[in-house]
Amino acid sequence: MYKIEIILLTNNSVVPFQNLKQLYGLKFVELNKLYATQSLAEHGLGYLINIYDMDDLDEQWGPKLIKKIIFDTGSTNLTYVYNLDLRGYPVDDVDSIVLSHWHYDHTGGLYALLKRIEKSVPVICHNDSRYERYFRRSDDLKDTDLEGKTRDEILPLLNSAKMVYQEPADLDRINELNGKMFFAKNPYELVNIEGLKITVTGEIPRYHEEEDFDNFYSLQDGVLKVDKILDDKCLIIEFEENVVLLSGCCHAGIMNTLDLVKKLTKNKIVTHIIGGFHMAGQNITTKRIKATIRYLKTFQENWKPLYLFPIHCSGERFIIELNTSRMMNTKAFDCSVGTVFDIRTGGF
Repeated sequence: MYKIEIILLTNNSVVPFQNLKQLYGLKFVELNKLYATQSLAEHGLGYLINIYDMDDLDEQWGPKLIKKIIFDTGSTNLTYVYNLDLRGYPVDDVDSIVLSHWHYDHTGGLYALLKRIEKSVPVICHNDSRYERYFRRSDDLKDTDLEGKTRDEILPLLNSAKMVYQEPADLDRINELNGKMFFAKNPYELVNIEGLKITVTGEIPRYHEEEDFDNFYSLQDGVLKVDKILDDKCLIIEFEENVVLLSGCCHAGIMNTLDLVKKLTKNKIVTHIIGGFHMAGQNITTKRIKATIRYLKTFQENWKPLYLFPIHCSGERFIIELNTSRMMNTKAFDCSVGTVFDIRTGGF
């Protein structure tokens, strides 16, 4: 039997007295109140994933750690590193770092973590991490103010904070810190052992019109172009009978993402979705939320419970709408920094 321990080290909120296990019978969820009380939150997301062989004991007579994965690294305030230290978790034995996409709230702790690891470690990302990226921060900016403009032409917008600029990945610095950048466009296997497979989705095809967007930009060929954030990807944790999906921001949309997950896993039942659903913000319409809920009601046979943990960029409105929609065997929960998901092969 394998135990997959997913530790939420960066999220938007800390809730020390949250007790999902007791209130809702979620036996696979743990939260240490003392650790949570001392933790810090910020707008960002980051997980530490430990995989144990429960049938093989280490030198301390505990289950043997066979894989350690970092999935996203929090934002620029380095809460990931702070909360890691608070718990005394080592990172010198990390096997790989996966970045869901190159946005500051998911990559902020990368360089600090690489400096600590002090060994060669793969950093799985996407070629679009090479782009300068721009985030619109003013509602009065029109597409014509941005698309096709050079960096110099939008400099006044940057100086006035109507646009926010993000630097591309510093490949030289990552290399100096022994990080080995791997640009994954296609699905990429991290783990494949009997009864357990973990796959990075790679690019997620976009078919659902409701999930299209045009409010992000990047500098391509010297001018600003709409950025569809093609580097958006998720982790698929696949067991013999079910699937756990771990997302970053889900910019591709949860409907497009689940279409791909069902294809890659040959229609295995999805039992847990943990991460960002990107349903917060004024550009997210009621029509899209309702379309997403309809999809979640019908994308698979609901003979097993579906546990949803829409965090980070998901928005309170989406959770409320989902929980009042009377979905059979489905419930959505926000969760605190410090939440630990303990999911095992053969059940949970």
